[in-house]
Amino acid sequence: MDYEAALAYLDDLVSYEKRGFSRHFADALKLDMIQRMAELLGNPQDKLASVHIAGTKGKGSVAATVESIARAAGYRTGLFTSPHLLSPRERLRINGEMVPREDMAQLVAAIKPVVEEVDADEGLSPPGLRPPSFFEVYTAMAFQYFAEQNVDLAIFEVGLGGRLDATNIIKPLVCAITTLGLDHTDVLGETIEEIAGEKAGIIKPGVPVVVAPNPREATDVIRQQATVQGAEMIPAPDASIVAPGSSLATPDSGEELPRPLQTVAFQTSDGVRWEVSSPLIGKHQAVNVGVAVEVAQALREAGFDDIDAEAVCDGVRDVAWPARLEIVAMRPWVVLDCAHNAESMRALADTLPDLVEYEQLVVVLGLSEDKDAAAIAEIIAPLADIAVLTQAQIPRAMSVEDLAAATENYWRQCRTASTIGEATAAAFELAGPRDCIVITGSFFVLEEYLQLASEASR
Repeated sequence: MDYEAALAYLDDLVSYEKRGFSRHFADALKLDMIQRMAELLGNPQDKLASVHIAGTKGKGSVAATVESIARAAGYRTGLFTSPHLLSPRERLRINGEMVPREDMAQLVAAIKPVVEEVDADEGLSPPGLRPPSFFEVYTAMAFQYFAEQNVDLAIFEVGLGGRLDATNIIKPLVCAITTLGLDHTDVLGETIEEIAGEKAGIIKPGVPVVVAPNPREATDVIRQQATVQGAEMIPAPDASIVAPGSSLATPDSGEELPRPLQTVAFQTSDGVRWEVSSPLIGKHQAVNVGVAVEVAQALREAGFDDIDAEAVCDGVRDVAWPARLEIVAMRPWVVLDCAHNAESMRALADTLPDLVEYEQLVVVLGLSEDKDAAAIAEIIAPLADIAVLTQAQIPRAMSVEDLAAATENYWRQCRTASTIGEATAAAFELAGPRDCIVITGSFFVLEEYLQLASEASR
């Protein structure tokens, strides 16, 4: 099997990320298929020292930062995240590098007979949930690949929820739960307590869990589960930004794209006071840095002795995590941010004016159909001079007509475009050299924009 055939095979698997979720899906979901696949592979996940990270917001940023810290300490790392932006190879990384095409082809060739055997097993999940999904297959591939690559530490980001996520058969050294909010309520529950219960499902007996600052009712649910499991609950520090810097002014002539840093201060549970510089910008990212450093401290206590202060500072400073308030162009500024729910959009709205100076803001927005479009628009609309509403080309996307109907009363000016290409072209026509274009919403909006930008640069 070559790389193109491997991609075609993966594309034929059901992707609930693109298709969407339902309450029926949540009720029927089990871990039996991923467990059976892992068994057929020899349970490679049991051979890994790992970290497991769940949450509504920030889990990817925390995972990337923990990986960067461990790599800075000299450890060989594996990182499993989702979704991807440009290539599915992004989901599997060794020492920060995407899985090579040749390795991807070999992984898919090895997993295909396993998938076929699991699909034929009538004792597993209902036929409507077979064969294993894209995410389940990719998770099994991650287990296998990280074991084959002899990584010292594997970091797994939960895909959805936690309790019934395919990643939740690992035996981690440390768990973390990041900021929680009301997202995927049709699957995870309609209250913050229900959602906290699903996320807390990753807590394992005796395994410490680092928990970001959250509403009391959510923290109480997590604490109760930690007590049941005999797991130490470590509150992440209250992190603050001590050096946000000033907004970046539009350059008069061409310059290299800036990589702004903010300085974050906090005190970890061991009493150590930290000041670290991070390229992940905003108050929400300061919280994520605090969680990541607390996880790093827990790893050090678990035997990763080379995670010292220098590795922490270097790893936080050098982390790369795209499409999170990422500046990708100037004159006009173009900022990418996958703010796909109200909490993320609030972070974008709070942070953008401190990131870049601009005269006019053009917002390109597309969402998935399960999102609260009105709540999201209400947050960003006061900053937006013009909105260009659009949709990604996936079944789960909210149609541009529905998005416009749900949000039209919030915008000063509003246009619609049926594709991401048309929307970004309109945004560039509307924006002057001292303006700012923010492309935001669904991950799949960012994915399609980046694909178009990549093709245009060839």
